[in-house]
Amino acid sequence: MARAIFKSWFVDFEPFREDEFVNSELGNIPKNWQLIKFSTFLNSRNEKTNNPEIPLFSVTDNGIFPREDKFKKKLSDVNTKNKIARQTDMLFGMSRKILNWGIMRSEIGGVSSAYNVFSVDSRINSKYLESFIKNHLHYFKDLIRPASREGQGVDKAALMQKFIYLPPKNVLDEYYDIESSLTAGIELNSEENSHLTTLRDTLLPRLMSGELRVSDIKTK
Repeated sequence: MARAIFKSWFVDFEPFREDEFVNSELGNIPKNWQLIKFSTFLNSRNEKTNNPEIPLFSVTDNGIFPREDKFKKKLSDVNTKNKIARQTDMLFGMSRKILNWGIMRSEIGGVSSAYNVFSVDSRINSKYLESFIKNHLHYFKDLIRPASREGQGVDKAALMQKFIYLPPKNVLDEYYDIESSLTAGIELNSEENSHLTTLRDTLLPRLMSGELRVSDIKTK
């Protein structure tokens, strides 16, 4: 539902169709929205780590995951070759035909030195940035170098020339209030499901063994 609302508001501009629009390389956008170049809010992060306690991550076309969930092979025996990625950083992995990228959600992690890691200026909402790219993947396809081999990353110069449009702060705040309420509902349902699963796993074996009868279970 949140994804549908995001597309309605920030891709199709359905609530803003009565506003004045201006043309941009991203198409027509509301006139009072900001058009910002990536070079103004992205900075390369080249920190390295030799701390074995820092978990390793990999970047895929579906986002960033702990490396142990995707691969058995270690990145390197020399930990100093692993780059550091911090929370809200934007990462690009090694790509061939599909853009491998994601926004770091863990506090800190280590990634292959072949990856591109960028810190994102705090004035850009990283959640909005992530959803924006997901909804405009066609706009970013040219970041993969033509006929690139496995192991090559994105064209950083081309990335820095890209633009993102930002709605007024009150619009963005209103959307994320809606998203937060939806997320809270999901979390509440998840907790309830977990409780019911525990209850089922506790009672069912006793019922099946005859240790407990349905009539013995009192409900309020």
